[in-house]
Amino acid sequence: MWPLLPNGVYCFNYHRIGDEDKSLFDPNVFSCTAELFEQHVKFYNKTFTVISIEQLIAKIEANQTIDKKYAIITFDDGYVDNYEVAFPILKKHETPAAFYIATDYLDEPHIPWWDEIAWLIRHSKVNSIQLKSWNEAVDISSGSIVNKIRSVLRVIKLEQDRTMADKIAELTDVCQCSMPDELRNTPLFINWEQANEMSNNGMHIGSHTLSHTILSHLPEAAQKDEMVKSKMRIEAKLNKEVTSIAYPVGGRSAFTETTQQLAKVANYKLAFSFIPGVIHSFDENERFQFKRLPVDGNCTVKQLKNIIVRNK
Repeated sequence: MWPLLPNGVYCFNYHRIGDEDKSLFDPNVFSCTAELFEQHVKFYNKTFTVISIEQLIAKIEANQTIDKKYAIITFDDGYVDNYEVAFPILKKHETPAAFYIATDYLDEPHIPWWDEIAWLIRHSKVNSIQLKSWNEAVDISSGSIVNKIRSVLRVIKLEQDRTMADKIAELTDVCQCSMPDELRNTPLFINWEQANEMSNNGMHIGSHTLSHTILSHLPEAAQKDEMVKSKMRIEAKLNKEVTSIAYPVGGRSAFTETTQQLAKVANYKLAFSFIPGVIHSFDENERFQFKRLPVDGNCTVKQLKNIIVRNK
């Protein structure tokens, strides 16, 4: 199959690297183990020409055609295992990658909303979840914890009319449990010193907004703040221009045409969605919603190949 793959930019997106079974929080954000990630990196270097975000931008600005099979490696959220586990592997294999960080989590470390929701589902005293605005309940009485958490998060992400804080407050009451204060001090994300070290060693640091709020749920002014202020914050801390952004959650309903226009006005040069697919064009209409290939489920290289073929 490989000789038949079309030319394009194959962007592989990760979140956490490590063992999901050892986490107290959301297992769905674990892409794979360290061992598998190293196998992936070797595969990318053997199969593709791996390029950095800076090289991608240079190709776009030079109006170059996509003349071969390129690969880009990205990480969303900025979990600390990106620095402790993924970064050493990338350095070992002299491979660039991009890390998209939500700056509020570096400035004031705290548990993100999706991990708090996951903890609540893990410790729920009830067998079904239904917030007051939902049409029906989500059954969590059976099945894997991965699927239970995924099902609840899916519904929560769709609801646009309330803040995430409000939804979590109600979920806490419904689940009849509350996260202990000591858990809220768990160091889940990289710090600015680590981000600076990564940046100085060939890794691209981009914006994932301030707070990781789903942008389409916000009014235009708030979307602008999330994108502009996070860019300014990273530039101030790393003393480098921030040229790219990845929209939080990033599915088709997570950003709008307005979001894309605001990213352009904020002087980002490209933006990533989380819509599965391959970049086949540098067209202006695509540049602020570039597609990526999700890597999750602790997939092997063989399974990774299937993802590529399925989305080529």
